[in-house]
Amino acid sequence: MKPIPKHLLPDHVFKPFAGNLNPLFLFPDNLTLAESLNPQGFLPCSEAERHRLVKASKSPTDPESAINTAMARCKFETEQQRVMHNHRHMIETGECEEPVFIDYEPTPESTPEKGVGRRAVVEFKEWADEWRLRSEIDGQNLQPPEQAGERVSEMLTHRGARKIAESCEYMAAKKGGYKTFVTGTFDDDARERIENGDTTIQKEVSRLMDAMQKMYSRGWVRSDGARVAGRDDGLAYCWVVEVPKNEQGGDNPHVHMLLGWRVEFKDFREWAARIEKLWGNGYFHLEKIKDSTCAGAYMAKAAGYLSKAQDSDTQGKVTGNRYGISACARAPEWEVYAVQQLHIASQLIVDVYDHLTVKHGEKFAERKRLNKALATIPKDKKGVRQRIGKKLAAVRESLNELPIRCNKYQVILKGKGAAMRFFSWATNEEHDSGNDWLPSKPQGMAWKVGERPTAKESLYFHKVYENIREKVEKRKLWRRLTIPDWFVTPLEMWHQVKNSYISDSMLDAEKHRNKQESLWGFENYIIEGV
Repeated sequence: MKPIPKHLLPDHVFKPFAGNLNPLFLFPDNLTLAESLNPQGFLPCSEAERHRLVKASKSPTDPESAINTAMARCKFETEQQRVMHNHRHMIETGECEEPVFIDYEPTPESTPEKGVGRRAVVEFKEWADEWRLRSEIDGQNLQPPEQAGERVSEMLTHRGARKIAESCEYMAAKKGGYKTFVTGTFDDDARERIENGDTTIQKEVSRLMDAMQKMYSRGWVRSDGARVAGRDDGLAYCWVVEVPKNEQGGDNPHVHMLLGWRVEFKDFREWAARIEKLWGNGYFHLEKIKDSTCAGAYMAKAAGYLSKAQDSDTQGKVTGNRYGISACARAPEWEVYAVQQLHIASQLIVDVYDHLTVKHGEKFAERKRLNKALATIPKDKKGVRQRIGKKLAAVRESLNELPIRCNKYQVILKGKGAAMRFFSWATNEEHDSGNDWLPSKPQGMAWKVGERPTAKESLYFHKVYENIREKVEKRKLWRRLTIPDWFVTPLEMWHQVKNSYISDSMLDAEKHRNKQESLWGFENYIIEGV
């Protein structure tokens, strides 16, 4: 090997310092000579640090330890320079080839076929013509929440917001959408009754909805004696409660409603007055909804679900139900179409989600930015809000053109054509180049649908059977360790057989325990990409 050139040696390697300054000499700014000569350089001390009365280290370190650390660092850097120099020399002389870097694509991981407690569920929503593929994994010790006691909430849950949004979509698709938006407030007397526990917001809203339902079905009489006919299709409505703080810091409860009910212009004034009289708790404002497709977004924003209600992380304490939807306005739930083995379905879902995030991430970010800007702009600046609203509508329309909605756990496909394209892409063994909303998939990466998992393959029943098996084995062991009355062979032979059986049982138990640990270990529950 060639000797290391001097210019490659670090400048701060310790050398005999006879007649020279000690490299550990401490300057007034707490830098040693070795540190000051370090080619990497150091940041200058602040003015406060330079004039500090206490010059000792804030975290005192043993001087010998500091010297050893400095020497080890120097030795490592010198060795690193030597290895790099020798490697470059070997490449120049042809002793070794220059390294070649290649792209490496790891083999996609998948859950075992016929895995216990893991399923892929395919569902269909007929009224929206949508298909969904989601992963479903059994949890451990998942007990339902306590149902006893008083129901109290401080926020509209994600499930509640989803139910309201689905109701608005269902009404727009099947019944012409919601037609009237209502805001009802509570006067001082009503607030006092609520605070004293004499009534609740839910009771007052339920009383109003019952009265409106009768008025809707029976009709009503105008002041001039003319009768407005009723309807027999049932009143569609949804409502949600919000309890923000007023200027004095007290609760200001009010309720927002969407009604599938609209009357002619000549009847509107008396119709509104009659409903406000039914309310009887304070101000009751009704207004026409111009675009029924925006009813869900308007309702969510009015409820403070998206705008967080006056920059607060709570919408106020509510006793009883926080929202309600009439039976005729509830969107039908997903219907299970098939349940198959999971295999790599969850990895494919994550791959699609990542592809959409990269491909259309700019649009998603723009939608989020415009929503945030619209929530912060004051309502009196109508021009600015309209301009932002138009941009937001354009971005939403562009995203709605995609035949897919996706997160890390499920894929929702719009229409049968998109569903067939996705399932063909997921189950195809051949290379698939994908499209605008599906990523490229290499050959051999396919979801093996397999057979429908049975109840016996769930995590619960598997553990039940294992517990039964363990109890049976214990009973068998106990029988064999007890000397029966009819046994006539020598006692020593019995003990020999017994000891052999105990030894075999311990080995079987150890094998079974190892198998259980490998099967139910924590790492087996962490599915890649889920």
